[in-house]
Amino acid sequence: MATEDVAALQARIAELEATTAPKRRFDGRGLTAWVLLVIAAILFPITLSAFWAQKTLIDTERYVATVAPLSQDPTVRLAVGNTITAALVKQLDAQNRVSNLLTDTPRLQPLAGPIASGVNNFVATQVTNILDSDQFSGIWEGINRKAQQALVKALSSDPTGAVTIQGDQVVLDTGDIIELVKQRLVDRGLTFAANIPVPPAADREVVLLTSPQLRQARVAYAIGQPIAQWAIYATLLLFVIAVLVSRRRARMVIAVGVSIIIGAVLLRLGLAIGQNQLELTLTGTTFAIAQQAFFSILTVFLLNAVRAAFVLGLVLAIVGWVFSGTASAQATRALFSRGISGAGSQASGTALGAVGVWVHKSRTFWRFAIVVVAAIVLLTAEPLSGSLILWTTVMAVIALVIGEFLAAAGAGHEAAVAAEPAAAETVDTADVDITST
Repeated sequence: MATEDVAALQARIAELEATTAPKRRFDGRGLTAWVLLVIAAILFPITLSAFWAQKTLIDTERYVATVAPLSQDPTVRLAVGNTITAALVKQLDAQNRVSNLLTDTPRLQPLAGPIASGVNNFVATQVTNILDSDQFSGIWEGINRKAQQALVKALSSDPTGAVTIQGDQVVLDTGDIIELVKQRLVDRGLTFAANIPVPPAADREVVLLTSPQLRQARVAYAIGQPIAQWAIYATLLLFVIAVLVSRRRARMVIAVGVSIIIGAVLLRLGLAIGQNQLELTLTGTTFAIAQQAFFSILTVFLLNAVRAAFVLGLVLAIVGWVFSGTASAQATRALFSRGISGAGSQASGTALGAVGVWVHKSRTFWRFAIVVVAAIVLLTAEPLSGSLILWTTVMAVIALVIGEFLAAAGAGHEAAVAAEPAAAETVDTADVDITST
């Protein structure tokens, strides 16, 4: 048959196959999987933020652990020190007190100013000494333990407590620290400080945070607090269900990983925008110089969660690609399989071969066990970090490679043992033939 005829026949066959190919049916499972994925992807940054808020703001111990480093921040100490010093100096009114004491000695009246200035400097020094002492860290933790409970009250629209929400500001009452400074002044010889009244609220409050979204935060707290701690797990479950429902699970795993990465990036951008908005609202507040430190430290756990989510998404995307049906993934799997099988076959004649027989027979169990152990480590970690996800994945991969290596060595050992009787039988038959000849 001529070459032209063969080519024409092949073209005709291809045309017939194309026209007779069955139309692709509607895939309800695929649509369901993608719908679940989209819903989970939208909910992920929201539920992660809610989980952070519930853990950081509502959990007393986590809140205290979060804000404890603020006592070491110089801007926070400066802001608190300035507020307390100004309040005490105003209440002390050293200028008038000294002038009254020198009323009977007019010639000493010019000394009233320097003496009052010295008293004020002494007060400022005592405030600074308290803030720089180890005692302040303990006081700060105690105040914030009460403040956290007050913050929950504030979000619940309860007006009482050391921390209140006033308009668009979170306000801290420093009355406890002022009482401590008064006692320190009395201990240092300034006995009349014991009679100094505690300054009115307006003079002893410092603004922790200014944000026009605080009113919305109260609404969000009232609506979302009961479900905040479980919503993130429900979202992750939606991702899992999407993978299980999908017919092309490897591709869906890639999609889940990409969705988590996008959610983490969007959440990080949201934090950056929030931080920028905070900088725009710093002016005009008593605690302006420390708000940036407060924001950065308060969101540290959320930033860690964002990094962990990014790493998790990256790991899932890579795992999904490795087990996908793409040519590159298949070539990669084949390359690693040949390498591991070859190394295992070479070790089949060693002691590893005998151990590998047992691994070869139960390798399905060990694969499952390694994955389950890695999942348990990640699910029970507190807090979950990107480095933990990465190292857990690396260790799981190493364990799987070792298992496949031992299984290959065991398979080679079994094959060698099975071949020995056949070889012996061949040798015996040859001996019989030679003898009979």
